[in-house]
Amino acid sequence: MTDDFDIGAPTLLVNVYEAGRLITRVPCESADEAAGVITEWEAVDGIKCEVEDVGTQHRPEDVLAPEPEDGLEADAGEDDYVGDYGDGTL
Repeated sequence: MTDDFDIGAPTLLVNVYEAGRLITRVPCESADEAAGVITEWEAVDGIKCEVEDVGTQHRPEDVLAPEPEDGLEADAGEDDYVGDYGDGTL
């Protein structure tokens, strides 16, 4: 498998704020595209922009299998636990 793959999603979001309130998020596929969006929006008075990197950091083959919870094993049965309530009863 090659390292070149298309995940089909934007890798950057330009968050547009007016008076500190998020008014829109613009998906972008490159830094140049994001810079253009910022230039257009920040030409408006009171608008500030922030770029968020939402690109994936993992390749499809990097997905990890979940680990079992601590102290539990998949093959443990009811008979495997022996305990009491401190008074000799089970």
